[in-house]
Amino acid sequence: MKLHRIASLLTVILFVQVLCAENGMNSPYTRYGFGQLATMEVGANKGMGGTGIGVRNNSQINMLNPASYVAVDTLTFLLDIGVSLHNTNFAEGNVKMNARNSTFDYLAMQFRLMPRLGMTIGLMPFSNIGYNFSNNQVIRDDEDGQITTTNRYHGDGGLRQATVGIGWEPFKGLSVGTNMGYLYGEIYHYVYNQYSDASINTYTRQYLADITTYNVDFGLQYQTAFGKNKLTLGATYRLGHAIDDDAYIIDITTSSDTISRSRMSIPASYGAGISYTFDDRLTFAADYSIQQYGSTEFFGYKGADYHRASLGFEYVPEHLTRKLFRRARYRAGLHYATSHYYIGKHRGPSEYGVSVGIGLPIMNGWNAKSIINISGQAVHVRPNAPGMITENYLRLNIGLSFNEAWFDKWKVK
Repeated sequence: MKLHRIASLLTVILFVQVLCAENGMNSPYTRYGFGQLATMEVGANKGMGGTGIGVRNNSQINMLNPASYVAVDTLTFLLDIGVSLHNTNFAEGNVKMNARNSTFDYLAMQFRLMPRLGMTIGLMPFSNIGYNFSNNQVIRDDEDGQITTTNRYHGDGGLRQATVGIGWEPFKGLSVGTNMGYLYGEIYHYVYNQYSDASINTYTRQYLADITTYNVDFGLQYQTAFGKNKLTLGATYRLGHAIDDDAYIIDITTSSDTISRSRMSIPASYGAGISYTFDDRLTFAADYSIQQYGSTEFFGYKGADYHRASLGFEYVPEHLTRKLFRRARYRAGLHYATSHYYIGKHRGPSEYGVSVGIGLPIMNGWNAKSIINISGQAVHVRPNAPGMITENYLRLNIGLSFNEAWFDKWKVK
């Protein structure tokens, strides 16, 4: 490797570590479950509605299915990094407000170890938590006076995952792979209950968890060609397991404190996907996955199975041209997802999203394969219970996918 490439890579890693310290979330729904679940989408996936289980591409990293890692070229090194800008509108009845945030999405590197064996290293969020709100309520108003109560809710933290993945093609067209991840992070939830009457005890409940565990995914793909067309089928499975670390619930009043423990677990998940590529230019893809949070608990509260379905396509007018917009990758997609928790007796909100994106090639004297991935997402979060908050997100996702021949032999001129 050349020294300037190594220095650039180290700079990117240090920059990502700074971004990881802030999750950029601002949603009251992140007080439930693990918070807002992140996906393993990178730039190309985001523009295609989050599809990727059945997608295999030699110029883009696809962490949604580790079996796709075999597509990387022998001399190619891929480095992909992405961030998102969010504008969120919250609505409850006639009350509305906006919030602007930014989040780190992913850092991923991919290269070939040997023929039919590709490797990917990644760092990305698993979930994000961030909220701070309060409400007031009159609990008594009579001739003896008025008593009000103030409830304050605050949460922060989330989980992150560092992943190493390998994809292997034992037979032509058939590939298998695995992502082995280190999952870590903190979860903080605080509930404060205070009364205007000082004779009534103030109450505080804290939910605390410091988590370090593992995360293992398996993937399978089969690709077959029909002339210039390709059909790819994919499947994934994540191993469910209990988290050894304890989560604590701490109840504090002016007269007593109590501490109780609560177990958590990572649910098993299953996914299936399909894609069809016409003439190596037009790709249609569809995914479906389920994460079995219905068999898990969060601080004593039961979870709900998380379902996600997505559709997407990508179109490249020409691969070999110097015209920027003829070589660009045009993408679009949509998705639907349920929540992984209950709010009281009601299922959490459902999510509907649509995305459009473009992959612009970076063409200069030394590189014609790197891509700037830009996509916009509009997401509507609709509650399934009356009186709950509706959220509408506008997201701008920006990713840089560097594609270089890092493993070619040096030449003496």
